[in-house]
Amino acid sequence: MPLRPETLVSFLREKASHPVTARELVKRLRVPKASEPEFLALLQSLAETGEVVEIKGGRYAHPSRVGLVVGRLQVHPDGFGFVVAEDPDQPDVFVKPRWLKAAMHGDRVVARIERRPPKGPEGRIIRILQRANPRVIGVVRVRRKAAVVAPLEERLLHEIYVAPDDLGGAADGQIVEVEITAFPTDEAGPEGRVVHVLGHRGDASAEAKAVALKHGIPVAFPPEVLEAAEGVPTKVRAADRRGREDLRELPFVTIDGETAKDFDDALVLEELDRGRVRLRVAIADVSHYVTPGSPLDDEAFARGTSTYFPDRVFPMLPERLSNGICSLNPGVDRLALVADLVFSRGGRRQEARFYPAVIRSRHRLTYTTVARILDDPDCDEAQELADVTSMLLRMGELARAVRARRRERGSIDFDLPEAEIVLDVQGRPEDIVRSRRNEAHFLVEEFMIAANEAVADFLTKRRIPCPYRVHDAPDPEKLAEFRKFVHNFGYTLKGRARVHSKDFQHLLAQVEGKPEERMIHNMMLRTMAKAVYSPDNVGHFGLASERYLHFTSPIRRYPDLIVHRELKKALQKRPASKTWRQKERRYLEEACPHLSTRERAAEAAEREAVQWKKCQFMADKVGSEHWGFVVGVASFGFFVELETYFVDGLVHVSSLEDDFYHFSEETQALIGERTGRTFRIGDRVRVRVDRVSVARRQIDFVLAEKPRP
Repeated sequence: MPLRPETLVSFLREKASHPVTARELVKRLRVPKASEPEFLALLQSLAETGEVVEIKGGRYAHPSRVGLVVGRLQVHPDGFGFVVAEDPDQPDVFVKPRWLKAAMHGDRVVARIERRPPKGPEGRIIRILQRANPRVIGVVRVRRKAAVVAPLEERLLHEIYVAPDDLGGAADGQIVEVEITAFPTDEAGPEGRVVHVLGHRGDASAEAKAVALKHGIPVAFPPEVLEAAEGVPTKVRAADRRGREDLRELPFVTIDGETAKDFDDALVLEELDRGRVRLRVAIADVSHYVTPGSPLDDEAFARGTSTYFPDRVFPMLPERLSNGICSLNPGVDRLALVADLVFSRGGRRQEARFYPAVIRSRHRLTYTTVARILDDPDCDEAQELADVTSMLLRMGELARAVRARRRERGSIDFDLPEAEIVLDVQGRPEDIVRSRRNEAHFLVEEFMIAANEAVADFLTKRRIPCPYRVHDAPDPEKLAEFRKFVHNFGYTLKGRARVHSKDFQHLLAQVEGKPEERMIHNMMLRTMAKAVYSPDNVGHFGLASERYLHFTSPIRRYPDLIVHRELKKALQKRPASKTWRQKERRYLEEACPHLSTRERAAEAAEREAVQWKKCQFMADKVGSEHWGFVVGVASFGFFVELETYFVDGLVHVSSLEDDFYHFSEETQALIGERTGRTFRIGDRVRVRVDRVSVARRQIDFVLAEKPRP
């Protein structure tokens, strides 16, 4: 039986009394003579990945035993960095600028601890295990005989040298994507070649592509993928309808935002006896057109998700599919997978059936229109949509009942307002307003959650491997910190022995409408574990759901596409074989971490794109004054959200010139040392826009009101 990597790592970490040679390891671990070449290859592989380290004299040890830390390097724009340890039992290591050497932000490195002052260990980078930035987005700076690319990411400290022949036609000041051909060393900086010219600074398309590429979001489809998309039919053919239930006469409707172009889901509701209702949730059958191993599928998997910016989308699938044959557009035949759910009068799911179908959406509705009808059944929109108005009203009743049952079990609802970017015809922001979800948003959300849970139950009972959407309970240490944090505001989080999602739900109800609501929401999100995809079902803490997955958005999320394929397998009369289950399980073990990572990248890009638009909007307002409210306080200053626009910025403590200010964790306030002047969450203050850096995505305010003597 071959030696497992974890056995070797565990031995070096826990049992080896000193660094040992490969020969000693062979003897101590009783490696058979015939297996020695395989063992030595394993040892070398572990050394290359940093799980073990080779030190002087050809001896091997676990990093933690010889003062070494393996982790990702996080660099600050000011030049220093931290190695964030991969081993949770090891500390993060502070690295001074001169000790970074040739390492770059994001690289996986080995750091040697040099000092252990009270504030935490300090060290130097001694080895780079993996480079994180094979390509970099930056601005070309042409010089006399050469050019450099200055990275837009300020944490990448090196300018990249580009020879004239490798500029790819880029001109001074243009944004480009550069491939690094030689990484920095102790003696020389990095070198590269331009592979993509995005455009000039200030151009909306160039800036958007730069944000996307910075986070690893592809901005164009390869030719072979576009060619494959051209081969997909634009209409549902007779052959496509075979073996499907024909639901084209049912009045399905889609409900989406005003600007949506890809429609994943359609709904129809039917009254049954004894107050029961049948809700059919039809989801676009993308799996019929995107088959495993095809160019379309490979590209969709690599992207993992669509990425939505305020003015554009970088889709997972080419538009020919996402906005065409896969989109449940009104008045045309479309293929779908249907979750056919029967609910009691009180909103409890009693039955669930799943099947492929062909549908024809009756109406393309918007959240705004449906919300008006739910609020006023006699409104003009209700009259115009008379053929579905009564159905929509009954949907509203069902959604409220289902939502009430979900809240009873402890499901947590975060409903903070988000920034809605209002764009002019040129795509520039002309206003930024608060956007809150209405009753129509809640209606669709409840039905999608219900469908997702029903499919998860169905696949679990049939032991079909699938990518669960899991959300673990909070880490105890983070939970303890959060308890202290909310205690500073006079709140108590229940559930001392074992916290339940209901305890968070109760706290959210307490802070609703309070000045500290936003900050407590944000801290709660940081306290909770990240929701991820996993083949192992540990439940969904936030939704208080025992089994949950994503089934309802296969146009824009690859995990949903996997679920559709698994569901079709489960619907076959022939049961899934053990061999198939094992193969699928191995696939999911590799796919789920990748898809979780792609989701995080898309979220980071979307956040930056919104902040970019906010900064772009505020750039011409430097010097203007506004009233606002303090929404966050820290040792370095406080954040103010404007009343005029849904934008916030920082009042840095250094701009408070009337006193020395100190942060009080107990009261969550900045307090003047001499004057006692206090800034806390909820205070209304008048500020002046002092500085806006579109490049750094940063908005700075200063107080406009004069301090009291």
